[in-house]
Amino acid sequence: MNIEKFKPTFASILSIIGIVAGIPFGFYCLTLTGGASLGGVIVFGIVIGLAVLLVIDRILLSFLNPKRLSIIEFGICVICLLIYFATED
Repeated sequence: MNIEKFKPTFASILSIIGIVAGIPFGFYCLTLTGGASLGGVIVFGIVIGLAVLLVIDRILLSFLNPKRLSIIEFGICVICLLIYFATED
């Protein structure tokens, strides 16, 4: 794959890492017994969310410059983390 054609952004790199790590971990969690197997379903829900984020990122990349899009995505992540830490009890 040509790296220039892929045009990696902040969200695409995080999404790919999350999907690659989440699929085997989700399968492992599904093999557990009892209520612990529900963790696998939750992990697969997160993996689906990351796949949707990756599709949205690729669509936005066709309209915006990759560097500008990465800065916007990083800013959104920082704002989300600040809100999370400010509201956590």
